[in-house]
Order: sequence, then structure tokens, then C-alpha cells
Amino acid sequence: MHSNWDNEESDVVNLLSLRSQFCGQLEKDKSFFEKTFRPLYDKGDLLYHRQILSPIDRHVKVWDEILKKPIEMIMMGSNSYLGFANDPEIKEKIKLAIDKYGIGMGGPMLLNGTSEIHRSLELRLAKFKNKEDSILLPSGYMTSLAWVTTLVEDNAVLLYDEYSHASVADGVRLGKRKAFRFAHNDLAELEELLKKYRDKDPGRDIWVTTQGVYSMNGELAPVKEISDLCEKYDAFYLIDDAHGTGVLGKGRGIAEEFGISKKLKYTMGTFSKAFSVTGGFISGDKEAINLLRFFARPYFFTAALSPIIMAAIHAGLDILERDTTRVDALHRNIQYFYKCLDKAGIKYTKTGSAIIPVFPSSVKDFRLISRALHENGLFVNPIEPPGVPKGGERFRVSLMATLTESDIDHAVNILKTVFSKFSD
Repeated sequence: MHSNWDNEESDVVNLLSLRSQFCGQLEKDKSFFEKTFRPLYDKGDLLYHRQILSPIDRHVKVWDEILKKPIEMIMMGSNSYLGFANDPEIKEKIKLAIDKYGIGMGGPMLLNGTSEIHRSLELRLAKFKNKEDSILLPSGYMTSLAWVTTLVEDNAVLLYDEYSHASVADGVRLGKRKAFRFAHNDLAELEELLKKYRDKDPGRDIWVTTQGVYSMNGELAPVKEISDLCEKYDAFYLIDDAHGTGVLGKGRGIAEEFGISKKLKYTMGTFSKAFSVTGGFISGDKEAINLLRFFARPYFFTAALSPIIMAAIHAGLDILERDTTRVDALHRNIQYFYKCLDKAGIKYTKTGSAIIPVFPSSVKDFRLISRALHENGLFVNPIEPPGVPKGGERFRVSLMATLTESDIDHAVNILKTVFSKFSD
């Protein structure tokens, strides 16, 4: 069955239901959060909102809420895939930019928020992504809202993978767009939908969107095959390459990896992953980018990104465009991590991206294992329902180019030691 966003019990609907239940309880009892969640935090069962006391790097200092002191940890939970978050070259260029541009613009880009460092980045990103122009937005989430509510017209149809980022579903809801989900990476179902809506209206715009790298499991989308289908049925294909930019190909992302850059009219990405700051962007033809500049509410009703962020991204692009040293180092670490996990007999998924799901030795003891990994100095992100289906609990490992083989050896040894103490 094809699933229409507004009549399917989806993850978004489930989350909204949870929020509704929570808000209802909070209305009845103002101390509901403290009574329900605080004990879990105090026992160390919920490892969320951990306070990091140092720059994001291969090693970090983290405040331990139970021990009431900082502990040093190996960082395998950050999306700073290339190690840009604490890179000396980038920090020096940011300092120079502060002296030249200050810290902020004090308004939206439409009015007084566009400086030369903003405009030069838009054009540089366009060239980086093999497009004509780009637009900058405050976050990846807002970037999705912008294109879904602006580029997808009222009579168009949007087809999106069921594992797409929540911002796509929210954009559909906000823009009241006609949209249908297709089963994850199911090319047959996607083609069926494309054929159905192209036959129904040969002149209608049809859009398809997927992530390039799926954020929860690190899996790569079959972008070449999807691109071919979109070409066959005259549909637009927009890839959210948040986790592929800076990681795949020579750093330009999944479209470069699979040789489809020239086939794509549009692409989007974020600066919060490999570039280690905040913001998002869309690259495409000049007409579409100008349409977004004047009609995308998430763009002109929000303040411009800080020149500090612009400088950080420019500096990151300097490194990426200079050579592939950083990207190559990341992929060596990915392969070495696979090798170590295989040797240790730990269950995981090979993804080809910097995100590797590692599965616990015991699902029922997942939170105890999470706490034990934390106590032993390994920072990984525990993922449990509703983020994944019940029984699919996992640790989302995110690797960085700056990790050493010694770091990886130590991390896998921690995983092996902790996992050996728990079993279903």
C-alpha cells in the first residue's frame, strides 16, 4: 500500500502522539517531568544532554552526572566527520573573520543580512556542487521546510522515502502538499508511484526526495537508480546530502560518488555535519534559487547566519578543495573500524558512510550497556524506540578522520569488554 502522509500511522504521528500525552500529563501535574524523567537521568539510564566540557575532538571531557566530575572519553558520537570542529587552521581563519566582519548581521539576508562573505559562500557552494547558485538557511531543518513549501507547487506530487528526515514530513504538513511515502529504498514501489502520477497528468510536476546517507542507520540511498527512474518519468530528484557532503566522493557528496551530479537540478545539505557548524543550503539553477529568496518563509523570516559560521565553512572548503587527505583518512578509519569489529565478533552494519550502527549483545540490558560504555570512556549515541523499532536498539557510531588506530583499538576493546558482560 502506498502511504499518504496524513492517513498513515507514521513515526511522525507516533511522536506527535507521545508529545500530546506528555503535554496532557504536564497540564495535570507540573512536576511530571521531574518525577518521570529526572530519576532516569539520575540513575544514568538516559544518556541525553551530556555536558561536554572541551572542544569536539577525538578525545573530549564530559561531565558525569553521577560521579559529579569530568571524565575523559573517546568521541565516537559526533558528526564532525572531518575533525573540523577543533581544527587549528579553521579557528585561525575564524579569528580573522571576526575582526573583519564582526559576529552577526542583525537581520535577514533579504534586508541587511547579506555580506560579501555570505554571497561568496553561496557562489562557492554552487561551484562545489556543480550548480548555478545557492541559498543559505539557518538549519538543515529549515532548508527542508523552505524547498518543500516553495519549490513544490500546489498541484505537484512529492514522493519521499519513509526514512526521510522528519523535516520533509513537517514541510508537507506546513505547506499542505500532496505527498506519498514509499517503502525504504523500494525502487519497484517508487516506479509504480511515478508511473501512476505521470500517466494521470503528463504535465504535472513530480518530486522525489531521499537522504543521500540515512542518518539513523548510515545506509546509502540507491541514488543512481532513483535518478534513472526520475529521468525516465520526468521527475525532479532532490537529495538531502547532509551526511554525504564532505564524506563521499572527493568530499562533494553522494552525487559525486555515483557520478550523477550533472543529472540533478537541485541538491541540499547542511553545515552541521562535516563542516561542524550550523546552517543549511540548497544549490540549483538561478531561477529556483531566486524564487526561494523571495518566497521561502524559512529564509526571509529568519536572521542571517553569522559571519563566523561563513568563515568556518569557507575554511573547511579550503581544506576539502586543497586535496583529499582528510576524506581519505576518514575512509581508512571506517575500514579499520570494520576490521576491528569483525575480529572482536561484534555485530554491526557495513554502510560505506561514517555512520556505523553497532548492535548490543543484549537488547533487554540496552540502557545498562549504554551506561557501562559511558563509564568506560566511550562516547557513542544510544538509539532506542521511538527512534528505531522495538528490538532494533543500537549504538550509532560516528567516526572522525582525526581518530587514530590506537583510539579505534581502545574503543573496540571497550565495546567487547562491556558486551561480554551482558547477553539475552
